[in-house]
Amino acid sequence: MLLVACGGGSSSTSVPAPSPPPAAALSGTAASGVPITDSMNGAVLLKDSSSPAKTVSSPTDSTGKYSFTAAQIQGFVAPFMLQVSYKIGGAGYYLHSAVTAEDVVSGNATINITPLTDLVIANLGNEIAATIFANGNYSSLLTKSALDGGVMALDSLLQPVLLQMGVAGSVDLLRQSFTANGQGLDAVLDALKVTIDPATKAETITNRLDNTSVSGTLSAPPTTPLAAGTTNNVTDLQGITARFNSFAALMATAPAPTSAALLAFFDQTNFKDDGKNLQAFLQEITSNPVVAGGSLAFTDIVLASVPSWVTTVPAGASAYQVSFTVLQSATPNSRIDFIVYNSQGTWLILGNQLVARATITAFEGNNNSVMCTGMQLNVDDKGGVGINYAVVTGPGLPAAGVLLYNSGSANSFNVAAGDLTTYNGTSTTQATVSCSYSNVFVMSDAQIQSITTLPAVYTVKLYQDNATPATLSDDILVATYNPTLLALPLQSAAMTSALFASNITASPTVVSAAATGGTVTVSWTAPTASGLYANSLNIYVCDASGCQNIDANVASTATSAIITVPTIPGAITGDGATVEYVDSVFREIWTSPAGGNF
Repeated sequence: MLLVACGGGSSSTSVPAPSPPPAAALSGTAASGVPITDSMNGAVLLKDSSSPAKTVSSPTDSTGKYSFTAAQIQGFVAPFMLQVSYKIGGAGYYLHSAVTAEDVVSGNATINITPLTDLVIANLGNEIAATIFANGNYSSLLTKSALDGGVMALDSLLQPVLLQMGVAGSVDLLRQSFTANGQGLDAVLDALKVTIDPATKAETITNRLDNTSVSGTLSAPPTTPLAAGTTNNVTDLQGITARFNSFAALMATAPAPTSAALLAFFDQTNFKDDGKNLQAFLQEITSNPVVAGGSLAFTDIVLASVPSWVTTVPAGASAYQVSFTVLQSATPNSRIDFIVYNSQGTWLILGNQLVARATITAFEGNNNSVMCTGMQLNVDDKGGVGINYAVVTGPGLPAAGVLLYNSGSANSFNVAAGDLTTYNGTSTTQATVSCSYSNVFVMSDAQIQSITTLPAVYTVKLYQDNATPATLSDDILVATYNPTLLALPLQSAAMTSALFASNITASPTVVSAAATGGTVTVSWTAPTASGLYANSLNIYVCDASGCQNIDANVASTATSAIITVPTIPGAITGDGATVEYVDSVFREIWTSPAGGNF
């Protein structure tokens, strides 16, 4: 009972004190390394186990906290699932958690929503948590004993990292109250990156402080504990993240490539990225309207030690190889590596320091209705170093490796039919690929299954042939790099038309536009599979002197784009287009219609 004091000795009518807000029956913190706040459009949707399901929503606050009162969940049937939705750089994300009947009975349950609670549910259901949430019918899945067992298994897997961050190795990841302040359990969330591939159900947990990882599948999770880094450098991770966020904010203002504010983010003397110098790099990104003046963001930043071949980091400086996801126009666009180092308290970007592009991605292609799956082996001598060929070795590839040779056309590298011993300069025999993509190594299901650990590490060796293609002994090894494969190529059973764009048309035709130069509108129908994002459009047109490729970035939901075709003076000998999509783990998914009068 509340008592209200009266002034003096006179009699007066008391004014009732305002009623306190209803006590929370269910509350917690939603965080993914940063608090999921109201400024990120954070909102928690609670869904019960009845049929049809009852739902209720609550926004998150400025610290990532959410709550539901007893009145809000009156009559709801446990267990509940929680889904927090939020946005980073305009891109939408979801995480999940669970509330048992025992939690509800307690009357004041604390339930967190994090990538780790999402993973616990996914492992229990052998399915991504978003699908479990959407399908409902989880009353027998989300029992207290099952969830407690899932938390214990994840604790065991993460124990080295938990202990390094000063968190008990038996912490209840689901129910332990915490504040999203970069310390304790929140520092653990800062340090971990969870990746689940919706297509293959592969799961990978990465220590973002040193890029070590463990991997498995949702039905067979990893069991080897994730190693803690040699140092607790979570403060560096937080500082680099803040620096990248500042860079993204500046790019939204569409700076000039010579802007002093833009140049201040880079080591202006030693920058190199895929062979490009800083001037070329900045000219490229500032002329891309999706990047400059558009919506750009960086997520899932992971630190690793600087490769031994990098020689441009100042002696004694704190430095990392930083991997991160680029979001363009609210869509995952690519996964990129940069070298960064700390100069008097400021993190400076060196680019990736590669003399030429050397990347490996999972690839799914549909060329004139012929489908293929495998790896796209990307080698591109953008810096004009004079790379003649490359040899790629690693999981799923032949023991002798895959030979790529410079075809002589715009420094494009093609997969050769044979190994290194068959190299013959630009006259090397090209591999016969069913789907006719020249830099794709097509794989069988058995080859894909032989890749047992993700990310898978490969070795790419770049060579100059010393102008003597027939003699290998005098060739010059220019560089050796170790790119990683983030996701497995899809096996044959998963290769369906739902993955690919269709009905690709051009108006006017590329051939007619090339006669005098002009614009062409390319239209297509989006794939019917979910979780795919339009990424780019490529048109090529050829005459006797060679081919010209014209690329355009497109919005993630685009089904058309306007592209400018240059004047081609000679008789057209070939033309075509490729509509390129990516999925959440950066598989490249390409569709090309039949060429010829396209």
